[in-house]
Amino acid sequence: MNTIQYFITAVTLSFLATSCANDLNTLPEGDISGEQLNNDANSPEKILGGIYLDLRSNGAGGTTVHSDFGIMGIKAGADLMSNDVIQSTNQHLGMFYNYEATNASNIASEIVWTTFYARIFVINKLLDGLDKNANAKNRAIAGQLLALRAYSYFYLVRFYAHDYNGHQSEPGLPLVLTAANPSQGLPRSTVAEVYSQIKKDIEESVTLLDTYARPSRAQIDQRTAKAIASEVFLETRDYIKAAQYAQESKQGIALMTEEDYTNTGFSNINNPEVIWGFHNTISTMSIGNYYASFFSMFDNTNEGYAGAAQIRKLIDKRLYEAIPATDYRKKVFNGSQNAAYTFNGKTKNYPPYVSWKFKDPTLFEGDYIYIRASSLYYIQAEALARQGRETEARQVLFDITSKRDQAYTLSTKSGSELINEIVLQKRIELWGEGYAWFDMKRLNNPLERVYTGTNHTFGRFNLTPDKFRFQIPNKEINNNPQIKQNE
Repeated sequence: MNTIQYFITAVTLSFLATSCANDLNTLPEGDISGEQLNNDANSPEKILGGIYLDLRSNGAGGTTVHSDFGIMGIKAGADLMSNDVIQSTNQHLGMFYNYEATNASNIASEIVWTTFYARIFVINKLLDGLDKNANAKNRAIAGQLLALRAYSYFYLVRFYAHDYNGHQSEPGLPLVLTAANPSQGLPRSTVAEVYSQIKKDIEESVTLLDTYARPSRAQIDQRTAKAIASEVFLETRDYIKAAQYAQESKQGIALMTEEDYTNTGFSNINNPEVIWGFHNTISTMSIGNYYASFFSMFDNTNEGYAGAAQIRKLIDKRLYEAIPATDYRKKVFNGSQNAAYTFNGKTKNYPPYVSWKFKDPTLFEGDYIYIRASSLYYIQAEALARQGRETEARQVLFDITSKRDQAYTLSTKSGSELINEIVLQKRIELWGEGYAWFDMKRLNNPLERVYTGTNHTFGRFNLTPDKFRFQIPNKEINNNPQIKQNE
């Protein structure tokens, strides 16, 4: 098939069949159709298990490089493009930190594109033949597939197009909604059209998943779909829906304790805040190289690229200094001097501003966390503030910040100052979790790494937000005559 050949052929159902996992079933051998979903009671979980597993595996983006490990690799890369996360030396994910990733010839552009479009093709193939109204199981399968498609397009459009506000009529993405594509390929739909489809998919997903009780946090349920929806509607400035979905998604979830936050809570899917993630095991880690993993890249205490090879991940000096001494979140970062730190029975010396946030006591088998309830507090608070409901916004911000900092008092700020406080607290809370760069783009905040006393390294430069857009990978441009490149 020639249509948008690159992402369709990058990962096929038969490739997914090679995966294996303990806690998720995987695809059976051979091609699976939507018709078989309707007739084989065991197929749905196997197929979805393959998709979920592939989204956390080395090679998800169609390459063999160690920076290619699915959702967590893309989240990590995005945060390295922000003001807040620093990489000490130019290796592996360094292509994001120094913005080489935005170039059409760079493998990072290829990884992001293929990770999501390859999954979209599989999702479409299943949806094409699935009777979602046949029974409760089919409804749940369709709901998860639609949520995964919305999530995939949401990431893609934020990488390969400008932000939503003021750019709705500009080129977005090829909007592929069926596996039966025309042979000549598809042109780029507008940003508005892409977001319209994302919103349609995620809201239908919320409806379809109304009675679904997932077997583990590795699957998307209605709570997860609402969390995704809240971020989508914040991006598109529908603040009423953003606040509503954030509130409904976080309702009833306890915030993690100081022990969770400062010890191993970020490598444990049983962390009470986890809404969606993946439980890694020896079996799942055997799919791809151990070193091609999030904790290899971001755990400075471990024996991977960050720890042993000393490709350190650091916090921006300004952000570190903005964290009050009474806030326990400051404990997961080193200060301005070299310091010894003990974890998992090992004491090592660390440079200034190094991160100790992501700690995995195993050999890179720590669980992956895609969405935490904490993120929803900031989405809800910002959405309420932008509606003029500032009293409610301040209370939501207090509800989480006072748990992290006992000295924090209810904010008295209003207008843009209140928004800035919410965004700052979000940057502190979600450092390294894949939010900062997308918020910079959404809020039209520039990259500013050149300042007096900066601790930025080989990516020391400033950029305006119009530079926060990836070029479409050359392989896609060469194989799809209908698509036009970003300048």
